[in-house]
Amino acid sequence: MEPKYNKEQRVKIISVKNQHGHLKYPELQEHINETGTILDFYFIPMRGVEGTTLEGEVYDQYLYKIRLDKDGTILEAVTEDALATLDG
Repeated sequence: MEPKYNKEQRVKIISVKNQHGHLKYPELQEHINETGTILDFYFIPMRGVEGTTLEGEVYDQYLYKIRLDKDGTILEAVTEDALATLDG
């Protein structure tokens, strides 16, 4: 699985809703629509917990470290689905 974004790429934090229409990542709410630059990314392999209905299912994902343009705040772990590429 390849990362969707690369270091130094400019991105925008976007709103992601769960199946019930609530914010999937409420910790990012104050940063929605802010832009920034990817500083780094890392891969997290995850599997469903034994004994659950998700047992053995794979949920591998990349997490991204983003420096926000507005004030230099660094977000340490933003998932791919909460990012969009900035054109230009």
